Amino acid sequence: MRIALKITLAIVGLVVAILAIQAWLHSEREAEIYEQDIRRDQRILGRALEQTAEITWRQHGLDRATYLIEAAAAREEEVAVHLKAVSSVPLDDAGDRAAWEGDEILQTAEPRALRTYLRVDGPGGEHRALELSTSLRGERAYLLAALRSFALVALALLGIAALAAGWLGRTLVGRRVDRLVTQARRIGHGDFSRVGDPGRDELGQLSRALDDMADALASTREALRDETRARIAATEHLRRSERLATVGTLAAGLAHELGTPLHVIAGRARMIASADGVNEDARSDARAVVDQAARVQQIIEQLLDFARPRRAERRTLDLPGLIRADVDLLRPLLQRRNVQAKLNVVGAPTGSRISADANQLRQVFTNLLLNAAQAMSEGGEIEIEVTYHQPTPEGLRGAADAPPSFTRIAVRDHGSGIEPDDLPRLFDPFFTTKKVGEGSGLGLAVVHGIISDHGGWIGVESEPGKGSTFSVWLPEEPILEDDAASPGGPRGAIIGGEQG
Repeated sequence: MRIALKITLAIVGLVVAILAIQAWLHSEREAEIYEQDIRRDQRILGRALEQTAEITWRQHGLDRATYLIEAAAAREEEVAVHLKAVSSVPLDDAGDRAAWEGDEILQTAEPRALRTYLRVDGPGGEHRALELSTSLRGERAYLLAALRSFALVALALLGIAALAAGWLGRTLVGRRVDRLVTQARRIGHGDFSRVGDPGRDELGQLSRALDDMADALASTREALRDETRARIAATEHLRRSERLATVGTLAAGLAHELGTPLHVIAGRARMIASADGVNEDARSDARAVVDQAARVQQIIEQLLDFARPRRAERRTLDLPGLIRADVDLLRPLLQRRNVQAKLNVVGAPTGSRISADANQLRQVFTNLLLNAAQAMSEGGEIEIEVTYHQPTPEGLRGAADAPPSFTRIAVRDHGSGIEPDDLPRLFDPFFTTKKVGEGSGLGLAVVHGIISDHGGWIGVESEPGKGSTFSVWLPEEPILEDDAASPGGPRGAIIGGEQG
């Protein structure tokens, strides 16, 4: 509003200055016309009185002529007429004297009066001067009145302009500027919502520019958040890798150190179980020692697999067939827990294939199926779903070498679920949510390592009391023309397995 007021007052001031100049020029013109009218009236009146004075002076004398002139002047309030000596005429230069000698009219303008002099010729060559004097106070009064009127008009114009500028500035400019200020402050506090000014003037353009800036800042903030999340994820992945490397080195050493004593313990226990003369209780205890030694040996093998993973032998796989075969092998164990597994395949691997190590993937699916079965203490159904041509999973987004499509294998149980606080540590070595004696905490760590070696990703979604879903993403490879044209299709494909 202050800007509008300043602009309006500046424009009004310019207009007032122009009007003042015009008024002054008009006043000067009026004064000039007024003075010319007085000069003309004095000349006309002077010529008439000159003739009368000369005739009267010659016929009746100078006194009678003077009396007659003064009597005539008494009737004129604005013009004073006197018959004076010639010496009273202001003859300043030779031109004035020549004009006076030529019986011309002399007129002089003084600051307060306009005077006209005419020569009156009397008898005997005598001369007198007829002086007509008109005061200019009326002219000055007229100019002062005109200037006062103009001043009043100018002040009224300034007042009206100020009020109009205030109202229009507040209505047309002030409110919009207030919105722009509010918008700028909101952007400064991190609120990047658009406001928009429908105006097409400069303020509207500024509002749209602020909206564009807010959009750019919002995009930048989202990009910074994504980059921050990516950096945090990369840092966590690096920490996990360092932790896994340290645990792997420790696990390899422990596995080698425990391997030989376990073989000795298991061998002696077998000898006791098969020796003659040993009572049945001792045989039962020995067989228990053999079983537990075998379980410990299995854990050691898992430690070795985790610490020193074997080189994968990858071939093109029939993934649903591999899962069906794994379900068939685990069927007796699942049935003892009153658990069934159901496989559902969505889509078909058209134009792509899965190349992986079959034994390692069997280990992955076996671990996930056993964990799902153990989570359902009262039995139930494990849902296995294979979906082809899925987009890049969240854990691999932004990776430079990520393939364009993945196959997703979801293993869903309806068991007890996993607490939210335990989810971030679920794939850490030796971390387990199972009861003592039911798990070593290495299974999911080994699974994570296998999937990572295959260029995939594993994630979990769980809700306590409703079950968990483990999702494995394996990268798909495009089928080359040479492979598609070879007899029997892609080489090394595994076919088999019935739906469980």
